[in-house]
Amino acid sequence: MNQRLAKYSCLLAIVLFVAVTLGRTHPPPDKVVQAANQFLATLTPEQKQKVVYAFDDNDQRARWSNFPTGFVPRGGMSLKQMTSQQRAAALNLLTVVLSPMGYGKVNEIRLADDDFKVNGSKRGPRGGGPPPNGPTPGGGSGGPPPPFPGARAGGPGARPPTGEMFGSDLYYISFLGTPSTNIPWMLQFGGHHLALNITVAGSAGVLTPTLTGAQPATFHLNGKTIRPIGRESDKALALFQSLDEKQRRLAVLAYSVPDLVLGPGQDGKKITPEGLKASELNDTQACDVAGVDRGVGQHHQRVCRHSSHRRTQRDLNETWFAWSGPTTFPSGTNITAYYRIQGPHLVIEYAPQHDEPANHVHTIYRDPTNDYGSQLNGR
Repeated sequence: MNQRLAKYSCLLAIVLFVAVTLGRTHPPPDKVVQAANQFLATLTPEQKQKVVYAFDDNDQRARWSNFPTGFVPRGGMSLKQMTSQQRAAALNLLTVVLSPMGYGKVNEIRLADDDFKVNGSKRGPRGGGPPPNGPTPGGGSGGPPPPFPGARAGGPGARPPTGEMFGSDLYYISFLGTPSTNIPWMLQFGGHHLALNITVAGSAGVLTPTLTGAQPATFHLNGKTIRPIGRESDKALALFQSLDEKQRRLAVLAYSVPDLVLGPGQDGKKITPEGLKASELNDTQACDVAGVDRGVGQHHQRVCRHSSHRRTQRDLNETWFAWSGPTTFPSGTNITAYYRIQGPHLVIEYAPQHDEPANHVHTIYRDPTNDYGSQLNGR
């Protein structure tokens, strides 16, 4: 195998978990629908009316955020509002549609919110990104943004805080459309630092946009150190440290990126690829890029499958790695630099937050060509 093909074989993993063209689901779609209907069967008619939206309800489709639910209300029903039977059925549905690693990460993000509720709330009420009058996501080039009307840092619907803010039970489940093996429908699950948007159409499924984050991004529970976003940090640092001087000059952006460019409220926004092109990487570095993506894309292993090998190779020629911020960090900590991996069918961002950059992190995964499964449902 020549070096070019060897590089492709490593970089293939960039889209194995995140590319979202048609592919068979695992487990079969009838099992996903069965788990969804088992949850819906536990609800009263009034609760079901709260949880199930019309498939074409685009307001609900975009109602997700990095902010706590006290800032940005979610649709649907929270785990806290459920009986033990309903809660068990809801979590069982997540185990069906997510990989074991993905389900574990979701739980770690929720546990981080428990920790913040007990230990971190004195650090300030926002807990989920820039304050409403602070910096908004980046502009069209990825740089400092122009003003844009009607949007706030937490996405659509942001408001002054009310009610409870933090905790592992303040995560909401909702459906757009009716679970079906042949008609498109959508499952949403999210809350503070979490938004899963899962569109299913027959034997195909996509999970985009996906927002994950954590505050604290490192905490201790039952004698164990937990880092919900640690894999994404460590793999990216390994890649950056492997770059030579010329590669670093290309990868490092000349400006600061304060938060996710394509975060909540940024549906349809385009950014210009920049940084270091994947064709400039050696084989080992290419594998490091793949490792970064495996950390970010680990949710996707069950509900969707990778695209064709031919399109994957074509995409790899147009994949970029960009870095903004510090280049050295204390051992064992999360990086405090922003990075982006961008190709024709994926954008992955990692954005430390200004208030506590090593311990407050946002990430996003999008497919610019297929967010919310637009290719699956004809929207």
